Amino acid sequence: MKACVIHGARNVAIETCATPAPMPGQLLLSFAYGGICGSDLHYYEHGQVGDSILRGPMILGHELSAIVSGVGEGVVDFAPGDKVAVTPALPCQTCDYCQRGLSNLCTDMSFMGSAARFPHCDGGFASDLVVEARQCIKLPEGTDMRHVAMAEPYAVALHAVSMAGDLRGATVLVTGAGVIGQMCATAARAAGAARILMSDIAPAALKRAKALGIDEVFDATEPAATAGLTDTPRCDAVFEASGAAPALSMAISASKPRGTVVQVGFLPAKAPVDFAKLLTREIKLVGTYRFIDEFAEAVRQIVAEEVDLRPMISADMSLDDPDAAFDRALEKADALKVMVHF
Repeated sequence: MKACVIHGARNVAIETCATPAPMPGQLLLSFAYGGICGSDLHYYEHGQVGDSILRGPMILGHELSAIVSGVGEGVVDFAPGDKVAVTPALPCQTCDYCQRGLSNLCTDMSFMGSAARFPHCDGGFASDLVVEARQCIKLPEGTDMRHVAMAEPYAVALHAVSMAGDLRGATVLVTGAGVIGQMCATAARAAGAARILMSDIAPAALKRAKALGIDEVFDATEPAATAGLTDTPRCDAVFEASGAAPALSMAISASKPRGTVVQVGFLPAKAPVDFAKLLTREIKLVGTYRFIDEFAEAVRQIVAEEVDLRPMISADMSLDDPDAAFDRALEKADALKVMVHF
């Protein structure tokens, strides 16, 4: 089989490996499509994501769709030829958080394409891969496999929206016009938000956001523009999806009294943030991490065509030239989601 293996920063290659065989309870899958995620780009650029540092070679990728090509002993719900969506999360199911239904906070999580553990958890950017059957959702025959490969980041957005409470009729601000920001906007709209606002520092990203249906956009580098958000706060909920400290300060300032700010983007370890209005407006600030059962809901919404995430796909590239695919995904002012295939 072929696999997209990273050894360190800017050191990624397609390598030939032995095709794995499914063990009991597992499926052998043939890769269909995958999306390059921000964490993949961090590994590609820096050799690490936060405290998750590459200490050995690892197959990248955790957003994917696939076709069943082999079935392990005891698996009865899948057969060769089935199309499947694959969740990269494999919680232990036994720790306290798993027992409480908070599997995203599992203390012994295995997550595809992550260097958090050692040996690292290989990802899904391989022509053939083995996963647990419980990681897969069977899809209708006519499913668009490229579209359903976006279920994992959309599940992240759905979980973030769930942390904000009831959004019916709400005015929502999203700070950061990247793919997760756009998906948060889509998920908020699906949850009943009446008006979606978005801010970013890149004019090209804001132009793209407007074309994707955002009601109002704001250049975060222009004080006159952001004053329209903060001087008279009008946001019931804010999703901070940029991971930038100034954006979180603005998110707090843009929130109505008793509003909710959901931190979606990863902030730096030391982030100077103005929290003054958090107190005087009784604003709720909550974090959000990955997803729980929202992956299944993301797949359902995509298959039912309740949402269409395909306008966020900027490019469709072969993984046989991984540097070209990752470099394309790094063109953030021009690219949202880069999809890959073999």
